[in-house]
Amino acid sequence: MAEQGYLVIADITGYTAFLSSSELEHAEDSLRSLISLLIEQTKPPLVISRLQGDAVISYAPRASFLQGQTLVEIIENTYVAFRQARERMQLNTSCTCAACQNIPNLDLKFLVHYGSYVLQPTPMYQELVGNDVNLTHRLLKNRITELTGVKAYAAYTEPAVEALGIRDFCIDMSQHTESYEHLGEVLLYIQDLQRVWERERERRRVLVEPAEAWFTVETEIPAPPPLVWDYFTKPEYRKIMMDADAMPVENRLMGRTAPGTVYVCAHGDVRIRPAVLDWRPFEYYTFETDMPMGTKSLVTVQFSPLDGG
Repeated sequence: MAEQGYLVIADITGYTAFLSSSELEHAEDSLRSLISLLIEQTKPPLVISRLQGDAVISYAPRASFLQGQTLVEIIENTYVAFRQARERMQLNTSCTCAACQNIPNLDLKFLVHYGSYVLQPTPMYQELVGNDVNLTHRLLKNRITELTGVKAYAAYTEPAVEALGIRDFCIDMSQHTESYEHLGEVLLYIQDLQRVWERERERRRVLVEPAEAWFTVETEIPAPPPLVWDYFTKPEYRKIMMDADAMPVENRLMGRTAPGTVYVCAHGDVRIRPAVLDWRPFEYYTFETDMPMGTKSLVTVQFSPLDGG
């Protein structure tokens, strides 16, 4: 039976050239390490369908994301982890073989589509089949880098943008069109992931450590961090959690919650305005709130994965 949902491919670029110009043993070690990282970073609600050479293919049913921003942030986090791993591999080797010298030529791209698919069980994995699945795979062969110069990117199709509700976020993306026989033209929105990496390297951390806190509250929740993150950060759910009358949000960055965003917590005539200082999906977020007598409080909400939640 056909289902509607998100189709995601994470593909290591430069793979073929890397193998052909490298010592095979070291090349395979490097690629195995990076593929393992992609598997680790493909977190629920994304489900891995299968591996295909240098790519990880995953999917998520239609209602998996309470906020479209969450899928964007899973992809951004994966790319940052990939770049950090690539840097460590470069720094931790003194080997002069072609494989180790070619590590900087490896990069990562993502294709994100929304459409129909059928899960076809096989002895090894759940195979995704359907026209939208075929389209997603066809998108791997594109002219994005050739025409835009962007090597590391996340490409979102128009149906994916619509389903995720990230139209405002796409204002900062470049539009790109691919044309395929029997499929026609496909409009893509291209996010430059090199800019995500540069932004992440420049950001300072604002984190209230347990030893510094006036008090701490801990609880265990039987759900994966991205889903719990959505419940804690989506205004509709924060309103319930804070027992507020309303929870409007100000200062979003191109439709996204980010440092500088303000959750306005309305209790009758009282307005409490916690402002986000640090935003690290799905690790933690820190906000600052004005207190009486001109003081301020800092609160960090931290998400630590456990077995089962």
